[in-house]
Amino acid sequence: MLQDLGNLGEFVGAIGVVISLIYLGRQLVQNTKSVQAASFNSMVENSIRLLEHAFRDSEFADFLARAERDPGALSASERVRWDAYMTAVYRHFGNLQYAHRVGTLDHQMWTAYKATLKDHLRTPSWADWFLENRHLFSAALGAQVDEALSELGAER
Repeated sequence: MLQDLGNLGEFVGAIGVVISLIYLGRQLVQNTKSVQAASFNSMVENSIRLLEHAFRDSEFADFLARAERDPGALSASERVRWDAYMTAVYRHFGNLQYAHRVGTLDHQMWTAYKATLKDHLRTPSWADWFLENRHLFSAALGAQVDEALSELGAER
């Protein structure tokens, strides 16, 4: 009788362990989705922050238009500003690419961001700036830019 109670106790304990594992598994899935959503939200906020200067500040929009048209005509301080802006933009695209690679940015959104990068690279100053400064960025981003430039070349 005592042995039967011990066996019953082991059985009930095993069921408790299985239920706990199922619960933990569900919590892990839920937490993973929450982390992915927070990560995506952060990426969107960063995209907006980069664009915000151009649509809120007409002086910056004018500067950006001049820089894109002819970066060689910029003053020394404007060149610093152009370099800082371009570094921030390409770091952002590198971050997006990394997020896609590790699974926190889904394929559909990465495809949209890749199209945005390619669209920016249609502007020669954007492509030239990256090619002059590619050593500052990951090899993966360099390969992505090369791919986009190759596609643009084939479209012409």
